Amino acid sequence: MKVVLLEDVRKVGKKGDVVNVSDGYGQNFLIKNKLAVKETAGAKKILEQQKEEARLQDIENKKNAEALKEKIEGITLEFVLKSGKDGKTFGSVSTKHIVEQLREKYDISQRELTSILGFGKMTINRYERGGLPTKSQSDYIKLLIENDDKFIEKVKEAYEKNNINEKTYKKIVSEEVEKDISKKEVQDNIRRYLKSVLNRKPDIYNGYKSLDLEKVENIISYIASKVKNLTITSLNKYLWYIDMLSFNKRAVAITGLTYQNQKFGPTIVYKKYDELSLLDDKYQREDIETENGNTTKIISNNNFNLDKISSSEKEIIDTIIKLLKNKNVTDISEISHREDGWKKTKRFEQISFEYAMNLNIIK
Repeated sequence: MKVVLLEDVRKVGKKGDVVNVSDGYGQNFLIKNKLAVKETAGAKKILEQQKEEARLQDIENKKNAEALKEKIEGITLEFVLKSGKDGKTFGSVSTKHIVEQLREKYDISQRELTSILGFGKMTINRYERGGLPTKSQSDYIKLLIENDDKFIEKVKEAYEKNNINEKTYKKIVSEEVEKDISKKEVQDNIRRYLKSVLNRKPDIYNGYKSLDLEKVENIISYIASKVKNLTITSLNKYLWYIDMLSFNKRAVAITGLTYQNQKFGPTIVYKKYDELSLLDDKYQREDIETENGNTTKIISNNNFNLDKISSSEKEIIDTIIKLLKNKNVTDISEISHREDGWKKTKRFEQISFEYAMNLNIIK
């Protein structure tokens, strides 16, 4: 009997061939296992259609290959390869070079890069040994090499998920702070670092307000000009109460800061009040020793600018200053401990602005 092969069959023929086989072999093996069909006019027609589809698919594949070639040719990466005295290079650019360049660019270890990208523990190691990545991972790594902002986004995301520690985060995001550079550059780097850590989309944990660091600096300077012996511990409570009262009255915070539950009351998240106190354009930080240990005071330079602060915002700020300015740091902490925002939030958790609707300090 004659059959048309639907697949390659060893020692019989290739897909599409018309072959003569015994009736038993053809019927009980080839046809039964869908490796062939009887030769008929209909079968031949199907075969011709399949050949045409294959031809068209081949054309499409070639077009896609050309398009991919043009896309790849448009990507520029710089790599350093060893060369001889005559200028000839040894080796070629591989996945290993790409990953190594990404690590070298940001001075990070293999483990740190793994944590940032969220790849498997063995994946980066395999790539650096020359293993081939998937197309999606390869394209992604190339994107991160060429786009600093995208990589910093991944670093921030990894830091927020506790996949990398603060040391690694600072090394990548504000590594220039540790270099011998001018004071202005140091200040700018601290601001850039604070924005990268503290800025987030408006939500219930920042009072639906994007971070305005310039406004924060001016408010701190203004508070320090009105309050004697303003400690950094008290400053955290002033800022929290200002934002909470603003949300209570206007359904939006003033600064865009996020706060968390700490032992002595609400504080700026991740203890970033330390870095914030280092910004000395509007105020100075003074570390002093007391009988109860070391403390940090904030002293105003009296050059604050309230032009960007509305009259309603200033009224709220002045209200909190009036309520707290004659209280010492212990009293202010105890006052904050009476608030639902602190009482109903677990230690280290972020404090929701929903608690602003029931502020004891203004009752």
